[in-house]
Amino acid sequence: LTAYVLLGLVEAERAGLGVSPGVMERAADYLVKNLAAPNDIRSNWQANRQAFTLYVLAEAGETKRASEYVGNLFDRRDKLSHYGRAFLAMTLGLIDESDSRIKTLLSDLQNDAILSATGAHWEEADYDWWAMNTDTRSTAVILDALTYLDPDNALIPQVVRWLFSSAAAAAASFL
Repeated sequence: LTAYVLLGLVEAERAGLGVSPGVMERAADYLVKNLAAPNDIRSNWQANRQAFTLYVLAEAGETKRASEYVGNLFDRRDKLSHYGRAFLAMTLGLIDESDSRIKTLLSDLQNDAILSATGAHWEEADYDWWAMNTDTRSTAVILDALTYLDPDNALIPQVVRWLFSSAAAAAASFL
């Protein structure tokens, strides 16, 4: 939850709202103290949580501290869900846009895309209940990564179409 709060504070600061730097610094310190050691990551949810936390730290300007953990997580990327790989790719992009590992992660994601008449999306092998994740959220996070790291990617319009189609279907089910 601290990572979500810190991300909200980062966005509030970007929007010009007054945010105490001390609050953000304490939140970042807490997150760093609670990052998992590489050998402690045994499950998908732990790897995904680590990827999201590193992404938030990088968004908060803590790229040096985040960079100390990304290599180990990249080496264990088999534990990451699709959305975890997208968060790791965005973290790497915030640290160094020329990092070759970004292309590897984006290529893996592109290869796992499910194409249909309604567009492109991703389906997770297992649901990460700890992160309140769904296939729709995974697809949206991956869209975020693609627009940030590869804005000319041919999948982007297809992903947007799938998300719109999915949202329309969900809205229709409530009517």
